[in-house]
Amino acid sequence: MSSRKFSALLTILCFGTWGLSIIFLKQYAAEIFLGMAVPLIVGIVTVVKVESIFQRRPEKLTSFMMKAFGGKMVLYGLYLGAIVGFSAFNERPFLVSFVVYFAALHMLEALFIRTVFKGSKARNEGSGGE
Repeated sequence: MSSRKFSALLTILCFGTWGLSIIFLKQYAAEIFLGMAVPLIVGIVTVVKVESIFQRRPEKLTSFMMKAFGGKMVLYGLYLGAIVGFSAFNERPFLVSFVVYFAALHMLEALFIRTVFKGSKARNEGSGGE
């Protein structure tokens, strides 16, 4: 699966779960959306970039992943601080939403990256053995 298809799937899943959640928690629609938005955007950017780097220069992937990890830590810290410190939203639903989407999207990201690596390994073994 390409990163574009995977990104579309992530988007559909996130907006679908957000839609379902606001059926029962309509008063927290904005908090749940904000808890979903940044992890989704960061996840999409990451999978697209990982696939691109892996296809062009796989030796650069580890360096990118380390830089991305540091950048995500700073971005998420600033984002959480801004929302919790400066918004009038209810913090609890936002934090629960953020943690759930963050964890789920990172697990799905890891599975996608694994398939990129496995696909490359299978292609290399198929072409190298003949």
